[in-house]
Amino acid sequence: MKGKRIIAMALAAALCLPLTGCGDKSAANGDDRPVLKVGFECMTAPITWTQLDDSNGAVPITGSNEYTYGFEVELMKQLCDKAGYRMEAYKIDWEGLLLGVQTGTIDCAISAISITDERKASMDFTDCYYRSQIVALVKKDSKYAGKTKLQDLSGASCTSMLNTLWYDIIDQIPNVDKMPAMDNVPAMIVSLQSGIVDMLLMDEPTALSAVAANPDLAMVKLAEGSGFQLSDEDTDLGIAVSKKRSDVKEKLNAALGQITEEEKEEMLRHAIEVQPVNQ
Repeated sequence: MKGKRIIAMALAAALCLPLTGCGDKSAANGDDRPVLKVGFECMTAPITWTQLDDSNGAVPITGSNEYTYGFEVELMKQLCDKAGYRMEAYKIDWEGLLLGVQTGTIDCAISAISITDERKASMDFTDCYYRSQIVALVKKDSKYAGKTKLQDLSGASCTSMLNTLWYDIIDQIPNVDKMPAMDNVPAMIVSLQSGIVDMLLMDEPTALSAVAANPDLAMVKLAEGSGFQLSDEDTDLGIAVSKKRSDVKEKLNAALGQITEEEKEEMLRHAIEVQPVNQ
């Protein structure tokens, strides 16, 4: 508990330093809309990534000289415009994102966060903004490439990202050699390409992005009825909102209702198209 308290204090300090004060609503460049502090992981294309300029509509990362862009950044830009907020983006690792929402040091976070009952105990969620299927990523010349049934993956060595439902779902693979979880998707891809593991589990957009950037990789999407058993908790992604900001949840939900599924698919397609080649 003491360790968590120290981390929370450090996170709060880091988030408040670049501002005149937490919850600051002062105008920036003539924009007097209230500030919404949004946390992004910024390491998983096409969801979010980090870049050095504002090309393709990237937004500045608060407290740094870097920018972030991706499907979720574009979605949050449009949601903030519709909800009347001025967005401030923060780059925070996965564990820090959830802690930041829990402590209220950021208003909300978006980073392919599944809506689970466990998480609802310490944070609120908007309505689902995307339903993501779980797929496998393998080398193109792997014996597992092109498989369509879960039993065809039997015996594979597999890993995924730390503290995610992706990692939990590995247990459904028959006779799986479950390897230690990894901190982020780039590290996972290195482990696959270097032969440390046979496959990775992740959501479909992340796999599509990885294949686009790495021609030596292939996505394995299992046939309906022959794949992973998934619940709504496994597939439904929501924006995590601090319980201190019920007003944010209401406004973001209203804004989500104004964006069509087709518009979100176009945002995702565009993000895959413009993602950095090294992501």
